[in-house]
Amino acid sequence: MFITKKLHNKIVEAKKREIEQLKKENKELKQIRILEVRNNTKILEQNNRKTKLINSIKEILEINKYNRVDVALEKIKELVRDYQSKTSS
Repeated sequence: MFITKKLHNKIVEAKKREIEQLKKENKELKQIRILEVRNNTKILEQNNRKTKLINSIKEILEINKYNRVDVALEKIKELVRDYQSKTSS
């Protein structure tokens, strides 16, 4: 079965338009991916800071051998203030 040159050209043009559309969509998806990676990196950094804060609080409470709740509480408050000052900037 043979197709006419005119039909062949229409098919080729349609495929070219499809390829261009796919290239455009691919470019947009790459940009979205870049933004997602950037956002995920920020979230990971925030989680790491929170994990360090929690571990520091845990350490303060474990070290509190003399049952000085007031001292431990002050140290925890200091850690939280320090954490808040780093995250707000």
